Amino acid sequence: MTPGARLAAAAEVLDQVLQGRSAADRALQAWGRSHRFAGSKDRAAIAERVYAVLRRLGECEAAGGARSGRSLVLGSLVVCDRLPVPAIAQLATDGTHAPGALSRAEESRLAGHVAGPEDVLLNVPSWLLVRLRAAFGDRLEAELSALNARAPLDLRVNTLKARREDMLRGLICEGLAAQACARAPEGIRLPAGADARVSSLACFAEGWVEVQDESSQLAVRFADPKPGETVIDLASGAGGKALAMAALMQDRGRVLACDVAIERLMALGARRSRSGATIITMAGDPYGERLTQLAGAGADLVFVDAPCSGSGTWRRNPEAKWTLDEARLQGYLAAQVQLLDRAAGLVSPAGRIVHAVCSILPEEGPEQAAAFCARHAGWSVSRTLQLSPASTDTDGFFAAELRRS
Repeated sequence: MTPGARLAAAAEVLDQVLQGRSAADRALQAWGRSHRFAGSKDRAAIAERVYAVLRRLGECEAAGGARSGRSLVLGSLVVCDRLPVPAIAQLATDGTHAPGALSRAEESRLAGHVAGPEDVLLNVPSWLLVRLRAAFGDRLEAELSALNARAPLDLRVNTLKARREDMLRGLICEGLAAQACARAPEGIRLPAGADARVSSLACFAEGWVEVQDESSQLAVRFADPKPGETVIDLASGAGGKALAMAALMQDRGRVLACDVAIERLMALGARRSRSGATIITMAGDPYGERLTQLAGAGADLVFVDAPCSGSGTWRRNPEAKWTLDEARLQGYLAAQVQLLDRAAGLVSPAGRIVHAVCSILPEEGPEQAAAFCARHAGWSVSRTLQLSPASTDTDGFFAAELRRS
């Protein structure tokens, strides 16, 4: 593919994403399946352009003049590549599959691009600025800059089967620039873009490592599940944190994994077998009677990894900040309330609840924990965990431990 054809392909994918038809990774996969002629270098270049635009969408839209795939790609050549208009015009007509010749209006806008207002420069929706400033104060620019950078790939070593030092040596022998994570004792960090290599390695197929960001590993360690305890993972998804808890518990006790999306929960079956964990039970719907029966007299720990905005993961899923709106955020907040209230009925009198969200928005984190304590007499926040890309070099994350006074 010519460079111009790659730009046109990126524009096509961006239209799919921004019209809400697909997440970026799925849109890129679908494009690759329907364009078999594209080589691995072509697909990598297209993906890099798509994610570069999504990370700096505010600036690219200001430069290109519209939130369409074509305008955003043209704007990115100014914003990300710093190309002059004649060079952009040449790329736009680079072969029959390129975006096509620039109009006079496009030439004028690209040539006259100037820095925009704060939300444009920081590449966030304007309606979120007040909330983000409340979260970060004078660190706002540094944190959002970090959220707009490419994220590394983190692995969690499964201590039921392997040791981190052995996995580090093995990955380095495979030609990967692996290093120990700074904070998570089982964490290994690889450069951005190593995903495809890892999924084909024996250490992954054998269940010695799992892909899991360091922030998620730290949240599980913060929850501190102990061998022999009964633990409920109330919104388990595909079970990454359930697997991490089973390893910390040395495969002794019980982990009851639940999720309203049963099809996602079923993905845990193969991962559980690969990991060697035997204490994980897929307990189905978190609001179902089966979970109540399995919990018996109550769990020692109810871990509520609640649905949220995902704002802490914007460097991995940059499209999420542009598809989030007030109505969707309110839906997440309502789901968090429901899950936390359900957790209160499942925990033992001496047990604890951990509220966890991969979010940097105060109302999903500390404010949600405080609201739970206001609704439930005798409960209080005993400690919290706050992570962010600029301060801890991880995804953004919040966790609070809730206990009865």
